Amino acid sequence: MQQGPIIATTDLSARSDRAVDRAFELARDLGRPVKVVHVVKSEGHAGLSSGQLEHRVRETLPDLGDGAAILLPQGSPPATIARTAVEEGGALIVAGVARYNQISDYFLGTAVDYLIRHADVPVLVVKQRQRGLYRRILIPTDFGAASKAAILAAARLFPQAAIRVVHVFHVGFEGWGVAEHVREETLARAEAGMAEFLGSDDFAGIAPGRIEPILANGEPETAFGQAIEDYEPDLVALGTQGGGGLRQVTVGSRASSLLSWVRPDTLVVRLPAD
Repeated sequence: MQQGPIIATTDLSARSDRAVDRAFELARDLGRPVKVVHVVKSEGHAGLSSGQLEHRVRETLPDLGDGAAILLPQGSPPATIARTAVEEGGALIVAGVARYNQISDYFLGTAVDYLIRHADVPVLVVKQRQRGLYRRILIPTDFGAASKAAILAAARLFPQAAIRVVHVFHVGFEGWGVAEHVREETLARAEAGMAEFLGSDDFAGIAPGRIEPILANGEPETAFGQAIEDYEPDLVALGTQGGGGLRQVTVGSRASSLLSWVRPDTLVVRLPAD
């Protein structure tokens, strides 16, 4: 994880406020600067100079935003945000959803959907109002490299938070009277996989006891949804490549599906394609 600035994105609308507020709160906690990015489309803002536009952006910032750098790159917003984050050495992009259709229905919008698929910097999708630091993080794992990256990123970015790692396994044809020894063997494989995964030297820098492993039996999204209800996390973290039991949840287009109904803020860590 780079030790660079936090990149806060805004389109100057009220729906960006939650993301901007969260970015500055994180920056204060982590001791990092914030760079606020507002993308100017190729046709520009009619009648506004760059100085006037910067003033408009500063009007949307919280009190913590005094002195923050304002960046006004030009181009298509999704690609330009991703490019700017890399150019500025950003550690994290913080973005808000486009709208809330109802209490459990979040529309990501083009920019956020693009970022979680293409950005080389972790993306924090802010849904909830800022009410203190993240204290409980829930992370699904398929025991692959992407979920490992998500755990490591969350542990570094939010050093005071407890982390619960959940692996969903499925006993095939369970409703058809599967023998008890099949259930026991499936559970034993899941337990061994979790132990091997969390025993990796990559996690050696994380304090003992900080990560709590949980195994859940069922269909991936249903079981993960129940894990969210049980733990009530402040933050969910997802890796967006991998294989195995949670591939359909943590990879590709299903990441957007998951983000549309998961209520907590969500950190998305994408591994480049092989």
